[in-house]
Amino acid sequence: MRKFLLLAILLILLALGLLYCSERSAVSWSDSLHSDKGQAARYIETQTLNFLEDLRFKDFEKAATYHSPSDQEKVDIPQLIEDVFYIKPEFLDIMRYEITKVELDSTGTRGRVTTHTVAKALNADEIKDLDIIFYWSQDAKGQWYMRLESSLR
Repeated sequence: MRKFLLLAILLILLALGLLYCSERSAVSWSDSLHSDKGQAARYIETQTLNFLEDLRFKDFEKAATYHSPSDQEKVDIPQLIEDVFYIKPEFLDIMRYEITKVELDSTGTRGRVTTHTVAKALNADEIKDLDIIFYWSQDAKGQWYMRLESSLR
């Protein structure tokens, strides 16, 4: 009887772990195991984390490089940050962030990464808790670019 109960508890914990992992990404297990979609999802997830780290450390020039080359010159990351957080970049302290969901469209050339970000307004001692979606597109050469204008507006 004890062995059966222990086995049941172990199976329940395993099922909960799988449920947690499956909610983290909209890409199915079969896609992530043996297809380009799984690789693309992991790539845009990593790039989104890198972008958020660049914002956290106020490296706006590096943050602009996730945008397409034609748009990098005209994108104003500090202004986009102010538009999203309602805080001037110099007063923004991004305390933590995490990826909550990664999705790709049916063609595998467009993606969106949902994040949960906690930031502090240093001049107001105010904490902001935000969910932000970053949109990605793959060009004809296979390079992924964040659509910063749509992501941060």
